[in-house]
Amino acid sequence: MEKLEALAEFSVARGCGFALLAIFTTMIGLSPEPPLMLKCGAILSLMACMTLILKAATASSRSHRSTELWVLLKPDERPSEAVAQRVIGQVLRDAYLRFALYFAMGSGALLVMVIVLAVFGR
Repeated sequence: MEKLEALAEFSVARGCGFALLAIFTTMIGLSPEPPLMLKCGAILSLMACMTLILKAATASSRSHRSTELWVLLKPDERPSEAVAQRVIGQVLRDAYLRFALYFAMGSGALLVMVIVLAVFGR
C-alpha cells in the first residue's frame, strides 16, 4: 500500500509541477503589473485546484488500467483485479485532494498578497 501511495503522489506531483510551471511562467510574463500578476496566479491556482477536485471525484469510476499509477507499478506489484479498482481509485483520490489543498492554500496566499498590495502598495 505504501508503494501505491508513493507512486500516486509522484504521478500527481509531476502533473501539478507542470501546471505550476505554466502558472509561474504566466505570472512572470505579467510581472510589470504586480496586482494583475498576483490575481492571475490566484485564479489559475484555483482553476488547478478545481481540476484536481474534479479528478478526485471521478477517480473511483475511472478504469484503473488507464491510470499512470497502474503503468508505474511493476506487474508483480499490481494488486489483484478484484481489489485494484477500489484501491487505486482511493489512493489517487487522496493524492488529488491533497494537492488540491496545496493549490488552494497557494491561491489564498496570492490573494492575501493582492490585498496587502492594494492597501500598502503604490
